[in-house]
Amino acid sequence: MKNNIKSLRKTRGLTQTALAEMAGITQPHVVRVERGDPGVTLKVYCEIAAALDVPLHTLFLDDLSAAEAELVKIYRLLPDERRRGWQDALALVKDQAYAQDK
Repeated sequence: MKNNIKSLRKTRGLTQTALAEMAGITQPHVVRVERGDPGVTLKVYCEIAAALDVPLHTLFLDDLSAAEAELVKIYRLLPDERRRGWQDALALVKDQAYAQDK
């Protein structure tokens, strides 16, 4: 099963051994998980998600880079008024990007 656990781990500066310790599994188990071994249980994925402090589904988002996933996580922590400010900034950037494509 394809996942982005390795990318998430590296973004946080963690070794496989460190992630294993945080998730309560062995380092060889982390290797199997990162390779997408089909024998890995849902429980192990849940432990890894908890260790990385991400929702479980984030481990399997193929279209998001680890940096994008981290941005989403941080954005969700912002108070509503700060989110609105970022939404306004995004609208300006998006408008400029679309204007350049024309």
